[in-house]
Amino acid sequence: MDNLIVRLEEIELEDFKNVKRGGFQMPSALKKETHTADILGIYGQNGSGKTAVIDAFHMLRTIMSGESLGDDAASYINVDSSESTIRLTLRLMDQEMESLGLYTYSLSILNKEGRASIGSESLSVRKKQDGGYGREKLLVRHDAGSLGFKPESTFKKITRSDKNTSLDLMVASRMAERTGSSYIFGKDGGYEVFSKLAGEFRDEYAIPVAAIRNYAGTSLVVISTREAGIVKDDKLKLSFQKKTVEGGISLGQIIIDLKHSQVLGMDEERQLRRMIREMNTVLSAIVPHLELGLYTAGEELTDSGKKGVRVEIVSLKNGKAIPLRFESEGIIKIISILNILLCVYNNPSVCLVIDEFDASIFEYLLGELVSVFSHGAKGQMIFTSHNLRILEMIDKDSVVFSTSNPENRYIRMTNIKNTNNLRDVYIRSILLGGTKENIYEETDSHEIGMALRKAWRDDEED
Repeated sequence: MDNLIVRLEEIELEDFKNVKRGGFQMPSALKKETHTADILGIYGQNGSGKTAVIDAFHMLRTIMSGESLGDDAASYINVDSSESTIRLTLRLMDQEMESLGLYTYSLSILNKEGRASIGSESLSVRKKQDGGYGREKLLVRHDAGSLGFKPESTFKKITRSDKNTSLDLMVASRMAERTGSSYIFGKDGGYEVFSKLAGEFRDEYAIPVAAIRNYAGTSLVVISTREAGIVKDDKLKLSFQKKTVEGGISLGQIIIDLKHSQVLGMDEERQLRRMIREMNTVLSAIVPHLELGLYTAGEELTDSGKKGVRVEIVSLKNGKAIPLRFESEGIIKIISILNILLCVYNNPSVCLVIDEFDASIFEYLLGELVSVFSHGAKGQMIFTSHNLRILEMIDKDSVVFSTSNPENRYIRMTNIKNTNNLRDVYIRSILLGGTKENIYEETDSHEIGMALRKAWRDDEED
């Protein structure tokens, strides 16, 4: 049971950014299937809550992997509220993809004078039974200021035989509050205590907590618009999964300087060569006649004084090499996420959450990519997009639409036949309505033109 597969089932948001209430299930959860590709696109008007989903997953990944709340966490709380809540349901499975239970993690974030803190968090489970799942059972709930956790009966059972465990949990509560980290998953919190439990408590608490924490740290990849393609100062961030010495999986990153050659440590250089080799297997199929190469300019010492090598990534087209920085933004965008896409396609535990997946990528190629993943990927992917071609390439259950109603932000189209073109249905719904929620807050082209003219005149008068 230690090497569990973790899969996303459902997410719910409340008072998070511009989402008063909203949530959705993954396609596999809707269909009650665990062995199918699981790709979900989020579509909607600008400002209708698409990026809120990305930010929610970013916060969950931070908290569940044991890290502290970021300085900007308070800005995620809805302006009309002092608290926001995120609920995430995960399916834990064994290596044969047999479900062991549905685990729901609930997290509330408070805004105290402009600073964010964790108000409460809980983990509950519905165990797999014949014909479905049993009733939800609370495993652990911790509230800010409490030195223990609920259920109190469980807390007493765990601490009854060992006074040190009781003391450790009390210290964990204080450390979580002081560092702005999770009591359940925090590095200095309850996670350390739960990981030492044995017997029935190991199976009930330690194993799922460790599995979810590992999933957040190694398999839940969240990429915002700021992190895909060229990031700050002409840097390229390449994310990857690798096997550890202990046989596990870790998530790593290599930052590539596109302006200049750079010195990498020997391990990093080997890792980069492996990534390029893997990417080249796929890259020429996506962009004909394109491969990557790694030019080296001799050994040098790294900043830490260790042996390294100076390298530069180049693109190879028809045998001719040019520095990667001269490639198009779309090519660099594909390269930046290609290794993680490889992981999504082949690893059932990997979940990629990416904002504006369509940015800078040719429309036809984008549709082909999404179609391939929707039919063959083992992992999961959630993306936001404005490109409507994708709607013609994937199943209706694989699309969620954001609405103009903050009380019900995300919906799926209903009464869609297999012969219907989802793109046409979506555009018709924008123009004519007919959905249970308004999916487009009406704009008027005449008013836009008048506003553009008026703004110009006002500027001339000033």
